[in-house]
Amino acid sequence: MHHSRSLTLRRAFTLVELLVVIAIIGILVGLLMPAIQSARESSRRMSCSNNLHQIGLAIHNYDSTFRTFPVGSIQSNFISGFASILPYVDQTNIYQHYNFSLYYTHPHNQAVSKQLISTYLCPSMPLPRVVPEPVGGEVGAPSSYLLSEGTRDYMRESDGIFGLAWPGFGFANRHLSFRDVYDGASSTIAVGETTYNFKDYVWPASAGPLAGKPRYGTARWIVGYPRVSMGTTFYPFNVHRMPNIGGFTSMHRGGAQFVFVDASVRMVSNHIHRDVLNAMATREAGEVFEDESVR
Repeated sequence: MHHSRSLTLRRAFTLVELLVVIAIIGILVGLLMPAIQSARESSRRMSCSNNLHQIGLAIHNYDSTFRTFPVGSIQSNFISGFASILPYVDQTNIYQHYNFSLYYTHPHNQAVSKQLISTYLCPSMPLPRVVPEPVGGEVGAPSSYLLSEGTRDYMRESDGIFGLAWPGFGFANRHLSFRDVYDGASSTIAVGETTYNFKDYVWPASAGPLAGKPRYGTARWIVGYPRVSMGTTFYPFNVHRMPNIGGFTSMHRGGAQFVFVDASVRMVSNHIHRDVLNAMATREAGEVFEDESVR
């Protein structure tokens, strides 16, 4: 009896076919990558928007407790309003460990303020260096957001929400509350974005071995200084050049996000008219604005 065996012949890829398949895969990846990157940025932008919303709600909760907003900076220890609202952004532990009777450069407070706070960091903002940089004498972890001082540069009288409460230096801005926002809570900026993308911003000579090297940015949540935790619309909007540090900038495509006094978050287009942006930064100038570049 003879047994028959059926042989199955398998045809292998030729080199040309393999190269064609690889080329097709490469084309598909090339087509998909922009969509993937866009989806990632959309997710990061949403996370940033949520951060700003949480900050806006924290300001509300602070006002509910103290019947006032925090000031931009307190003269007694030069800490920012971001430090004041720590318990309301789920950072009670950091708040309780910080010694508010000591200056922010005290070693104890430095150890506390170097902690990264995710609510104060936009995921689209890269950090091209260590922050804080101890060699440069920096204090405090980085921030992606600035409290809005209004429209003026280092003003004695703030026309925004967060002024300097430094009466000993001639900056006697008082604590504000909702009743002071005559332009409307939904029309007035509370906090906006900043970045570490100022490539022409370098360390000064006093920074020793870092002198002349890129510093990229200076925003830190603990330090209550203009251009560090406070910003204004005095500077050109979303222009990433050293003279514009202290203005609002973002790594999001096409604009920057802001939280308004009512805790709503909106994206402001790079094409916004300067007068409209200034109108949003003031609290009682009486302007009325309608602009499609705010959404």
